[in-house]
Amino acid sequence: MEPVTADIVGSPIRYELDGVADDLLTAGLGLAGLRADAPGCANPLQPTRSELRRRAIWSAYRGLMDLGDAGGFGRLFGPVGDRRVAGVEYLVAVRTPEGRGTTTVMLQVPAGFDAASPCLLAVASPGSRGIYGALPNAAQWGLMRGCAVVHTDKGTGAGIWDLDRGRGYRIDGSLTDDPHDPLALFVPQPSAELARYAAATPHSLLFKHAHSGLNPEADWGKYLLQAIAVAFELLNAEFAARGRPRLTPDNTLVLAAGVSNGGAAVLRALERDRAGWISGALADEPSAMVSGCTAGLAIAHGGRRLEQAGIALYDYASLHYLYQPCAVLAETDPGAPFFAATAAARPQLEQWCRDLQALGILPAGDASTAARAARAQLLDWGMLPDGLALGGFNLVSGLWPSLVATYTWAYTRRPPWAPPGGVSFAATDAAGRPRALEPAEAALLWADANGIAPTLGISLVAADAGSERRELNGGNFRHALQQSSERALIHAPRARAELDAGHAALLASVRAGQEEVVMSGRTGNRPVIILHGRADSLIPVNHTGRAYYAVNQRDRGARDELRYYELQHGQHFDAMLGLPDFAGRYVPTQPWLQRGLDALYERLTRGTTLPPSQVIRSRPRGLVGAVAPPLAAEHLGQLRAAPGTDAIRFERGTLIIPD
Repeated sequence: MEPVTADIVGSPIRYELDGVADDLLTAGLGLAGLRADAPGCANPLQPTRSELRRRAIWSAYRGLMDLGDAGGFGRLFGPVGDRRVAGVEYLVAVRTPEGRGTTTVMLQVPAGFDAASPCLLAVASPGSRGIYGALPNAAQWGLMRGCAVVHTDKGTGAGIWDLDRGRGYRIDGSLTDDPHDPLALFVPQPSAELARYAAATPHSLLFKHAHSGLNPEADWGKYLLQAIAVAFELLNAEFAARGRPRLTPDNTLVLAAGVSNGGAAVLRALERDRAGWISGALADEPSAMVSGCTAGLAIAHGGRRLEQAGIALYDYASLHYLYQPCAVLAETDPGAPFFAATAAARPQLEQWCRDLQALGILPAGDASTAARAARAQLLDWGMLPDGLALGGFNLVSGLWPSLVATYTWAYTRRPPWAPPGGVSFAATDAAGRPRALEPAEAALLWADANGIAPTLGISLVAADAGSERRELNGGNFRHALQQSSERALIHAPRARAELDAGHAALLASVRAGQEEVVMSGRTGNRPVIILHGRADSLIPVNHTGRAYYAVNQRDRGARDELRYYELQHGQHFDAMLGLPDFAGRYVPTQPWLQRGLDALYERLTRGTTLPPSQVIRSRPRGLVGAVAPPLAAEHLGQLRAAPGTDAIRFERGTLIIPD
């Protein structure tokens, strides 16, 4: 495999942070500031670079963590003791391998960095978040440990382009209308087709992850390795004047860590890292993609045996999009998060059930019969009841239409003017109609947005029956049908007959894009941890964490030092743990990310042994009245050197998960 190099574009932006008024970890906000309202700007229409940075860091913490003391933040994990970290921060644009765009790399060097005993942590932003997206989870561990931390936005990031005004954002969050700005995050290629599309769909916004014309996932591993190369270049420039020897991967402890698809980026980097730059790694809730590699493998858990593990992201996303609006009506636990919202939407959800029945996708009968059948389909395809209990939240958040639209665009490399399913992105008014961004919104969008619609009043929109573009409002049956994979419609010949040749062509393009991102499960002979919450409703464990580990154990076994730890009451969205419905049932995964990195560090610096793969037996807090009591260490469970019956085993092609 070719060596990884990094071509820096333009000049790096450098900040010096004193650790009081501003710092690497909290932007000078401290615990109180992170918990307070969003930091303001002296001029909201022209925020300074420092103000944008502070707001982006605040938004990242708020979007990814429950910051309350009762949830343990600042007490059991995170910046315990109101920790702040002085140091130097660089923002850098790096040319993508094919030369058609850039990724953003950020290097943070704490003042306590010891160049004589150096440590570097490489992290990747989760989801489609911007460059500060990994700061609240993986990066904070490195900064508090005294490691330099290098970040990549992995080619997604908060790159939003306003077609109305012909402008987007630079890597520091400032607006630019210069299509040749070397520090622009994302500029679409101008063309007559794009101009016609902008005129025909006013107020449309383009997102880098969806509209770059690339398949960024295929290069996530390379982007993380490029970030490591940039880190050493900048570190050596920073310390050259102090007479220090050059830092290299050979004399530096290099760790990698990421959450969600940031965790997938870490695994992809390990698979590409033939030079052995990375000493050890942790992937938390990774969207690992081993579709096509799991033939002959099975997963046994809870009295069920799944022989179709490891289906692709597009498959499980479109399965949820098609079936979950009906399946949630089969949820009988009134304590399930957003159960009341599901009940309030029952008429619309029952109509979704009837639409599925009309096409023969579900059997005839009343809504309850249809809902049970829809739920059974999801269970048969390997979704866990633990994850399905969060179906109401998934619907309210618009999770599946967003994921399906974004990844369809990315996998197929479709241009903006050929939207899959007719979906586009735009800010919407109270009636769900596209509108122009307000100047104050535009000024802060880089800092506030999560990099994927829906976010901050930006929605997925499509033409309704009257050909007027309106917000999808959590999903649309016809759109779900048009985006369904072959797997989602495998038992529905009548539904497949309703779809035209364009659907087959779309799926062929999706398959081609997916083939570029299939992973091998080969992490190399180094310590690696996969951590996953059993109740993850976004990235189902059977098709990601478990499946990846099973492929590794079949092909590499004891040759790779890979461990799989499954947190019994973990789910994907720690930020939601501030809500009683979540707080009473689930525990945060963030403390285990930090504990896992501690274990890796001890393994690599002191030669300790990583505990074997196991289920971590957590204990939910429950509710006292309508309030969850404070999170305590005993709620989080223990990682045991001898897990006994909680050990996860691989025997004769079957991964065995204790119930």
